[in-house]
Amino acid sequence: MRTLLFSAVSFFVASTVAVAAPASKPAASASFAAHQTVTEKQATGLYDLSGLPKFTGKVAQFLPAPHGGVLGVVLTDGTQVLVSPDQGHTVAGLIKPGDTVSIQGLKARSLPLIRAFSLTSPRGRSMQDSFIVMPQQSPEMITGPDLVLHGDIWMPLYDLSGQVSGVILKDHTVIYLAPREATRLAAWLKAGQSIYAVGTGTSGELGIAIDAREIGPTAAQMVGVAVGNAPAPGPAPGSAGYDIIPGSE
Repeated sequence: MRTLLFSAVSFFVASTVAVAAPASKPAASASFAAHQTVTEKQATGLYDLSGLPKFTGKVAQFLPAPHGGVLGVVLTDGTQVLVSPDQGHTVAGLIKPGDTVSIQGLKARSLPLIRAFSLTSPRGRSMQDSFIVMPQQSPEMITGPDLVLHGDIWMPLYDLSGQVSGVILKDHTVIYLAPREATRLAAWLKAGQSIYAVGTGTSGELGIAIDAREIGPTAAQMVGVAVGNAPAPGPAPGSAGYDIIPGSE
């Protein structure tokens, strides 16, 4: 009788362990989720991007912004890959020049330009666009020092709307211009031509970039340009028209 009772208890314990064993798997999964990086969590964003075209390419350089961070990358074939301004910090921590990256996004019809909504590094880590557009520059940002750049132009620089917004030099430095100024000075901004520019910007491990205040084909031929997309200056303080709001007369 004891032998029979012992066998029944042993069978019950063994059965309980066998049934309970799989319960440990969710705990392991939860542990993995707790250790995911912010970048990896962004890979599973709100929108399903699986229907977007896919591209691959090798990164030649970052596209540094003149006041810090990056706005995208340039591939070795000359394709510019742009992300929204709030994703620049993620891109800089995800990939590096020399990496072959996978991209999901939209390619311009006739320009070497891709608007990227997802980037995946060769190490399998990804970022997905949050579709929340943050301001590229706040009024509190401190203007950087004056930098002088000169060299041969590699290619025109584009913005997210496809407008020319400066140039990338062969030494990988970047000169930003307001699109209207780039249009006005288009004859100076062709690939292979020499260019000089001075303006405020940044110089660091992500690259060198300036907002040009003066630009020209030689140091002696530089002309002043309006910086960024600021409105044209109005009447001087103290003048008759200074306190008049246009359209309110």
